[in-house]
Amino acid sequence: MNVDNRMIFCHDNLDILRGINSGCIDLIYADPPFNKKKTFTAPVGSSAEGAEFSDIFKEEDIKDEWLVSISEDQEKIHNFLEGIKGIEGRTSYTFCYLAYMAVRLIECHRILKDTGSLYLHCDPTMSHYLKILLDCIFGEKNFRNEIVWCYTFPGNFPKDFPRRHDIILRYSKTENYFFYKKTISTPYKANFTSTRGVQGSHKYEEEHQKIRHEKGKTPEDWWTHISNVSQWRSELLGYPTQKPLALLERIIQASSKKGNIVLDPFCGCATTCVAAERLKRQWIGIDVSVKAYELVKQRLAKDVEREGELFYEKLVKFSTDPPKRTDQEPDYLPQKYVYIISHPQYEGEYKVGIASDVKSRLGSYQTGDPGRNYKLEHSCLTPYFREIE
Repeated sequence: MNVDNRMIFCHDNLDILRGINSGCIDLIYADPPFNKKKTFTAPVGSSAEGAEFSDIFKEEDIKDEWLVSISEDQEKIHNFLEGIKGIEGRTSYTFCYLAYMAVRLIECHRILKDTGSLYLHCDPTMSHYLKILLDCIFGEKNFRNEIVWCYTFPGNFPKDFPRRHDIILRYSKTENYFFYKKTISTPYKANFTSTRGVQGSHKYEEEHQKIRHEKGKTPEDWWTHISNVSQWRSELLGYPTQKPLALLERIIQASSKKGNIVLDPFCGCATTCVAAERLKRQWIGIDVSVKAYELVKQRLAKDVEREGELFYEKLVKFSTDPPKRTDQEPDYLPQKYVYIISHPQYEGEYKVGIASDVKSRLGSYQTGDPGRNYKLEHSCLTPYFREIE
């Protein structure tokens, strides 16, 4: 691992994610912008005063390098984004948002351990699009749950049912993932009985029922008893999209164990970091605002039983520079394939290039050829190579 425990990065999270070694993170919780098309600001006088982020995505926010990289190495994602672009146009909020998310989620997948999991927090604004995007990156077979977090608070919806739930998409990197259901089991109701047969209610034998009640049950994929943070006055900071500690603690307990590394690439007011510290996990937070660093020290001093803010002033680390990967040779790019592709219509002419997935690259050429006549003549895995401008 090339990043220290208790580290807050204040920088574009894509650069930070790209600097983390592959396969070293146990759990990622991501609470990105929801594409709400507005700017969120913490109120004056609140603990989070000064925190602000834009949830507006425009064409100028999308770098050509992202789209080129996706078109070259991620055929499924490229085709998905092309479909969105064909329907809504390149300048649409949806296309720009999904392109922004795609390059970051690709890196999240890379840095996860094979036993690791990703929880992506969103809402119905984008959840259906993000589900397809994650299927492209993680594979449909590694989709584990669509968790519906239900909550309530006052509001006026004269022409709609009140919108009072978020979506949390849970994916594993492989089928060999950690899930510790015993740590999140909830007790059965005191009056629980099992109804069986025409005789009506049938109670288990007393000893069997006692054991079952002690073990509790694994929560379903709809969570109703964790209130919105507005109901937790002791936690409330005024941060626009703050989530309750109880929500993060359930996620961390379910998909990691003590000493594991938890990463939040949109850490905001640092709830994930605080929950991870309370549960004795290592943690890394990333945010564009330096406010995250200030808040995590304040919250750790308050919410974790240790020596106070001065203790965490020394313990919590801060950086504005991306980490440098140590799992590859310095200044070199990961191994890719040099390929040669031909087409019978252009005898004696060849396409030569470099790609991490030759089959995907060949497929991208075939999609533009009705006869699908492109042919892979040769491919060769490079050693770590240096790009020369």
